[in-house]
Amino acid sequence: MQPEAHTHKMMLVSVYESVVLRPRGRLPQVCGLVVSVVCVLMAGVCVSDNTILNQAKVVLYGLGVGVVLYAACLLVEEATSHFTQRYNSSVSGMLRACVCWRVQAAVAVLTLVCVFSGDALSGDERGRVLLLAACYLLLKISGLLAPSAVEISEICESHRMNVAHGLAWSFYLGYLKLVLPSLDARVEQYNKQLGHAAEGALTGPWASRLHILLPLNASVSAHLEDDDPRVQFRESLPTVEMDRAGVRNRVYKNSVYSVVDANGQVYNCILESATPLMTMYQMSQESTAAFGLSERRQQVLLFYRTLQSILDSSLECRNRYRLILLDDAHAGEDHFLSTEILRHLQQQDREEFPMEPPAKDARRPTEEIGSQVANGTAPLPGGPMSTISLMISGDSSKTLTPDMPHSLRAEPEENSITLFCENSSTE
Repeated sequence: MQPEAHTHKMMLVSVYESVVLRPRGRLPQVCGLVVSVVCVLMAGVCVSDNTILNQAKVVLYGLGVGVVLYAACLLVEEATSHFTQRYNSSVSGMLRACVCWRVQAAVAVLTLVCVFSGDALSGDERGRVLLLAACYLLLKISGLLAPSAVEISEICESHRMNVAHGLAWSFYLGYLKLVLPSLDARVEQYNKQLGHAAEGALTGPWASRLHILLPLNASVSAHLEDDDPRVQFRESLPTVEMDRAGVRNRVYKNSVYSVVDANGQVYNCILESATPLMTMYQMSQESTAAFGLSERRQQVLLFYRTLQSILDSSLECRNRYRLILLDDAHAGEDHFLSTEILRHLQQQDREEFPMEPPAKDARRPTEEIGSQVANGTAPLPGGPMSTISLMISGDSSKTLTPDMPHSLRAEPEENSITLFCENSSTE
């Protein structure tokens, strides 16, 4: 990779890390463990050593009983009103939904420890257990122990329950997985019909890639030239037709756009916006959807991250797409859209270029010398110790052919094969 291309790529990575949401880590659990240990140590100072274990047992017992009682309250509602509709008359399914089995197991273990150790709870301790259980139950039903917004967000992300996750999978399975595998052939057909040297032909490393625009404000225009006059629709690629969900010969198409830079140079590429963002934008306009502006922006970022993860693991779509995240903070700038598109096109141009194989005549002397060195039939010139270094740049497992763009999605590796041999000839 060229130095300026590497620098440009690092700039894009830094922009990605500063904007796109990262998955939440385990820091709250670590902090909670540390705080719990500190509280236990402080309690040990305030309470005598003989009673601290008994106090901890009573507290844990009371909280466990409170959780069991709250699960019983949930069971009353589910069994009386939702047993058939939500659980299809399945008792086991209803129990799994209402009961936290880990808490039940903890309460059962504490009970067994008290029974077999002969250290049964006294009357005062049983009263404290019931008081703790009642306090927990009241705090729970009053909403004071309700999960925070961060906890709800973490639950939705970890269980793939957010809007962005469903829309990203729908966009991939219902559209991208259908049109991207045939993109190379359709670009070739398009260029053949137009003439490979004609104006408007798709050339360059980005020719067979679908560039997908993802504005953070989810505002998707029907005509990209309305956002930036330097982006102009040129023509549609050959369509893809298939029978889908009862619809015969459903048509899928992609559009070719011309993007003009400040010097008047024209770049042709396949371009479109992510249509699921239009759904998010319309949801934010409906009061019944309860989908505000902050939630919309967060879901757009999650959509970007989820879609990127899906496409990275898809063999059918690999190297056939480019996601362009548009920060709406700069949307008011002149020609912002064309500038961002050109930045991604130029990055691809710097990162990927045709690899020409070395000439046969230039390679033969090296091969002959290597063969002689391996067979021990000829000493190497240049003194008692000589070195031949064969530098192989890129992925040696792939065969490079002329005029084939070499993808640098992964960082290139430089494999050095060095042969050392000692000249044993006597003077």
